[in-house]
Amino acid sequence: MPGAKKIVLFDNTTIIDKCVIFGGEFFGTWILVFLGCLGCVNDKNGNPQPHLQIALTFGLAVMLAIQCFAHVSGGHINPVVTIAAAVLGHIALIQVPIYFVAQFLGAIAGYGTVKVIVPASQLGNGVCSPGGSLQDGFQTMAMEFFLTFILVLICGAIWDWKNLDKHDSVTIRLGLAVAVLAMAGGSFSGSNMNPARSFAPALLNGDWKNHWAFWVGPILAGFVGGALFRFVFTKEPPKKSTGAESIPLNEKA
Repeated sequence: MPGAKKIVLFDNTTIIDKCVIFGGEFFGTWILVFLGCLGCVNDKNGNPQPHLQIALTFGLAVMLAIQCFAHVSGGHINPVVTIAAAVLGHIALIQVPIYFVAQFLGAIAGYGTVKVIVPASQLGNGVCSPGGSLQDGFQTMAMEFFLTFILVLICGAIWDWKNLDKHDSVTIRLGLAVAVLAMAGGSFSGSNMNPARSFAPALLNGDWKNHWAFWVGPILAGFVGGALFRFVFTKEPPKKSTGAESIPLNEKA
């Protein structure tokens, strides 16, 4: 299995380390959902925001969240990214539930903050709920799968050892990548690509239409994309005869 890291169940992180990871993912996801959904609210006259603004807002919100917490928890802010990281062996399996709980609670808190602050007249009918023009659940699932699959490939490329000297602008590049994915697929499925981001507005708005598609598509993409990068695109780094082993920053979480 060339280049694949061993998938381990446990690690040597302390309870405090796990709490710090939890906090990073909670507040990172809170930033994503709070700012992203603020970009979706109607203007003061009740008119919806342009699709371009919504896509850019979500992309730039991802950029800010990763800038704040990538060095703390890896800046996953998305259960699918956590799944891919586990498949690729970048985090221990014992950490996965910590990431998941933090991400879902952070998303609920982020959207809840929007609901509390924004006037009801601007929230409209379930603003920022997952969904788009596609009415068929399987089409929605397929759209979310392919959009999230591309996102997972981007993450796999960022984590690849061959890109360790190209991390200076990762936050900007990843934010713009999310923005272009949202521009391309937002009008069709909403370009959620994130079960936590989908779940929070659905829960607080009571809008569960085709909600299964926003779980099945992205989660399947996390496993498929992670496995593809693990078995096909990740190669063994050259062995060093002397010197200390270099550990990527994103492996410290």
